[in-house]
Amino acid sequence: MWRDQLSRKGIAVMAGLCFTGSIQNTQLGVQSVQGALFILVSENTFCPMYSVLATFPQEMPLFLREYRNGLYSTHIYYISKMIAMFPGLIVEPLVFVILTYWLAGLRYTLQAFLFTAFITIMTMNVSTACGCFFSSAFESVALAMACLVPFDYVLMITSGMFVNISQLNARWDSKIPLHCFLLACLNDPDIPCLVDGDDVLQKYSFKSSNFWLDILAIQPKSSLDLLGFFVGITSLSASQAWPPYAPSFDPWTHQLIHEDDS
Repeated sequence: MWRDQLSRKGIAVMAGLCFTGSIQNTQLGVQSVQGALFILVSENTFCPMYSVLATFPQEMPLFLREYRNGLYSTHIYYISKMIAMFPGLIVEPLVFVILTYWLAGLRYTLQAFLFTAFITIMTMNVSTACGCFFSSAFESVALAMACLVPFDYVLMITSGMFVNISQLNARWDSKIPLHCFLLACLNDPDIPCLVDGDDVLQKYSFKSSNFWLDILAIQPKSSLDLLGFFVGITSLSASQAWPPYAPSFDPWTHQLIHEDDS
């Protein structure tokens, strides 16, 4: 656990050092600003998404055994899992933003920092929820990862950094990926480049007037992913052939004692 935390802090420091001295409110500095914002979004999207893929498949045997013994219900397991994850989903992205934001030299205003931290925290929460959805939908980590990788490619390509969203043939594709909303929230129209800040946002097919709309658009995605996690647990547990009684466990022989054996 401490190695993972140290690795995340190291990535934040390295990312911030790469942009040190290049963030300027000029025509040449706008690319560095876009790169720094993209790092904030991507590093808090893909790493958390893949880190939780093994959560459900690895805990499935333990969950089924304890569920059969009547220790807790599916709802309690789900709620406790989310509560246990929640503090880390706030502290970890906040530390990442503090290190990267300070080293990169982004705008030194409290409002800009708080908005950036808020969007980054939402990024990690939604990506973790998405990873939990894939974790519960498949029985093995390998299968979940095989299906998640193409999904990530869609997120990356249609984020607005590599292709102009307004030029896509399927316009609805640009409203599905998470990156589209998050990058639009982090961008600010006051950066002087091209003619004005709105021209920069228009370059990436973003609109400053859609700020709160983009934030609201993230919420259904998070709710659907969490709902999918809960439905996955319920369907998997209900599909098991439960015995009509709860067997007891003998700590001396390390065997289950069934009703017929007593």
